[in-house]
Amino acid sequence: MGSLTKLIRGELKRLVTYKILPVSLATAVVWIVLFLFLSAAEAEQIAPLLIFVDVAAMSILLLGASYHLEKQDGTIRTMMVMPVTLGQILAAKTVASMVLALESAVVTSAALYLIHGVTLNYALLLLFVAIAGAAHAAIGLVLALKSRDFTSMLGLLMAYLFVFTLPSILLSLGAIDGKYEWLLMLSPSHSASHLISSAVTGQFRAGMAAGACVYLALLVGALFRFAVYPQFKDNAVRG
Repeated sequence: MGSLTKLIRGELKRLVTYKILPVSLATAVVWIVLFLFLSAAEAEQIAPLLIFVDVAAMSILLLGASYHLEKQDGTIRTMMVMPVTLGQILAAKTVASMVLALESAVVTSAALYLIHGVTLNYALLLLFVAIAGAAHAAIGLVLALKSRDFTSMLGLLMAYLFVFTLPSILLSLGAIDGKYEWLLMLSPSHSASHLISSAVTGQFRAGMAAGACVYLALLVGALFRFAVYPQFKDNAVRG
């Protein structure tokens, strides 16, 4: 446990060193300014989307940037010769990514309350954001490991967002019938979006929310076991 705590502390320090946490906070400030120009109803309506963007796209983007900067600086190789397990290294990176997601949710929900007096089910929101954040941390690591550099990872991220978020947009626009939403839950992004929207609006479909939680949890385990874990050490050795 002591080694894991040190690794997490190191990951959080690197988030500051690489300007990743400041960028995440700056994004949250943009959302706060946006709320100032919206009514309470409009702010509450758009809040799930803003939180989702930070949990999904921004988490993957910032985690990928962190990974490639660490790789460039030789930090990854240094970690591999430390008296820690690969599982602990990956757990620390996941926790750091989840911190970014939770920070966004906390700042956004605080802004909703302070500016418009809108209260949410905060415990449920943080739980759902943590689950969605862990899933997208795993996805972010997969994309980072599959890319040669940060630029190529941006291309993979754009492709991922196009494939897995476009159906959700079409659903919201009515181009896809709502009865097919169960099928869209196979998209990690749509499952995460559904959970976050449920927590913010308070409109629950218990079966779908429970299914999304289980699906994302299983996805985290599968991606780390069969995609991230096998490739991480090999990438670190090759540099």
